[in-house]
Amino acid sequence: EEAIFGMFVELQYWRLQPRDLMTPWAPPQLLACRIAATCKQLDRENHDLSQQSAANVLELNRLRRILLALYEKLEHVEQRSTQSHQKQLEVMETLRAIR
Repeated sequence: EEAIFGMFVELQYWRLQPRDLMTPWAPPQLLACRIAATCKQLDRENHDLSQQSAANVLELNRLRRILLALYEKLEHVEQRSTQSHQKQLEVMETLRAIR
């Protein structure tokens, strides 16, 4: 039975469409081969998606750190801008008072 299963794996019957295998003449080893190959492919895809997800999480965290740093710089610039604007108003009032 193992030799037959190995033969079906080598012949790559798993590439057949599932509807082609839904016949009473398809041996159970052939169906098992198809299911095993599908499971193996889905496991590979799941593993790849897991790796991509982990990489995406790392990238998101990196982008969050950059965004936080930019936001802090923006806050600092806004404070300096407000201070500069207040100084300009003080200078203008001083100039008016002198005239």
